[in-house]
Amino acid sequence: MCLTVAVLDATLVAPAPSLVAEPAADVAIAREKPAQSFRIVSAVLGQTRQVRVALPASFARSAPDRRYPVVVVLDGAWLLGKVAAAADELSGNGLIPETVLVAVENTDDESGRVHDLTPPGLSVSGSSVQEGGDRFLDFLERELLPAVDRQFRGGEPRTLVGTSSGGVLATYAAATRATYRCVLALDTPIHLGSNWLAQKLLGREKEPAALPLRYVSYEARFGWPEDLWAALVAGAPVSWSLHREKLPLEMHETMQMLGAYLGLREVFRDYSRMAAPFSPTTATLPYYEKLAGTFGATLIPPRRLVANVVEDLLMEGRGAAARDAYALLVRGYGPPEDAQHLLAQIAEVEKRPPPKETVEGLLATPFPTPEEAKPFLGTWVGETWHNADEPHHPQTLRIAVENGRVVGETVYPDAPPEYRVQGWEYFRVTPEGMTWGKMNGMRPRGVILYEATRKGDTLTGQSRFGGIDFRRPDGSPAPPEYFTFQRAP
Repeated sequence: MCLTVAVLDATLVAPAPSLVAEPAADVAIAREKPAQSFRIVSAVLGQTRQVRVALPASFARSAPDRRYPVVVVLDGAWLLGKVAAAADELSGNGLIPETVLVAVENTDDESGRVHDLTPPGLSVSGSSVQEGGDRFLDFLERELLPAVDRQFRGGEPRTLVGTSSGGVLATYAAATRATYRCVLALDTPIHLGSNWLAQKLLGREKEPAALPLRYVSYEARFGWPEDLWAALVAGAPVSWSLHREKLPLEMHETMQMLGAYLGLREVFRDYSRMAAPFSPTTATLPYYEKLAGTFGATLIPPRRLVANVVEDLLMEGRGAAARDAYALLVRGYGPPEDAQHLLAQIAEVEKRPPPKETVEGLLATPFPTPEEAKPFLGTWVGETWHNADEPHHPQTLRIAVENGRVVGETVYPDAPPEYRVQGWEYFRVTPEGMTWGKMNGMRPRGVILYEATRKGDTLTGQSRFGGIDFRRPDGSPAPPEYFTFQRAP
């Protein structure tokens, strides 16, 4: 018994495998720096395997404690370039987080590939039903991912990307492993073994404590049978996100680039800066903290979004909040080029008293009661302009009572149909007349307020940004928009 214990102790203290760089083995991909080639001695596989690691653009500049989501790419020797190109385009535009890409090369593209990517119990391309898929997944989980975490600040969530046979193993991992919160299966032959993979995943969703999972299938030649996908969707836990889409103009050999782009975008759809709340500004960064439960970690928001939040908070007179957002920007992406200018602005805004008018306060202002709004109910027809010698733009105001509540909207007859009618988010009756408005549809994130003086059946006045102090690059305020409206008969 003592001898057995000694052997176990030796196993426990054995050094964890590391990624050892291969000299002059950089691989050209779309990133700022090429992917680096490494070897790792695997005790699980009994082999030395080649992997490629592509680091995100901010890696060298970000804080030492920042961790990045890891995307594992199967068939890494030829699929990495396509996944990297898609990931860089998406992350550069703030649609997915920056990631560490880890591409695992096959020992060969025939028997070695089939052995690694085929789970036991299934036959692929005439293989046996005792192939090494489980052992290969053990290698990824016990050896490769820990090495990436130690050496390249990898972290949650883990995403597994595979195409064809790689999609088989990725789907099997989704059905049997808790390691991967996100799985992207490209043109996967689900039908093999009488839909063996589908039954596996259907079985996992019935487990009482199924962890959050994002499973995405993009298909050209192969994919899910309609009835089994419908059953998967119908029985999925609330913590699961499932997406399936066919690419009818692609072939099995051509769909990887488009599938990687659409699939990664779908996997991280609620991370996208397009999904974050537009207003108020103070709700934008906390939105990303709420995603930690589903992703398994708090992700740094997109660089462009954080930079915009810093600027917007400064315009709102919130110096302390701007400093916190700036610290997040530096931790995630390194100091920006205009760091000194931003820090000077933050210091200056911190000296000011708190703003008396805020975007949140304006948006929370109750609309007038039907009785208070009675003098203004109806339709007002008029026009707006910036300079008297420039074209004037026709507009119509409509104010009504619906279900006992006052509502207002502006009609822009020259606008495209989807923008023609815009509801008001602010409406107040004033001693001089009335003020109405809505959030600006772009930055700066202020409320555009139209402050009107009423004389009989005429409304005149000009607009301003509410809740912010927006200045042009030369320091001058934004030019107002002037208006005049007449009550319609």
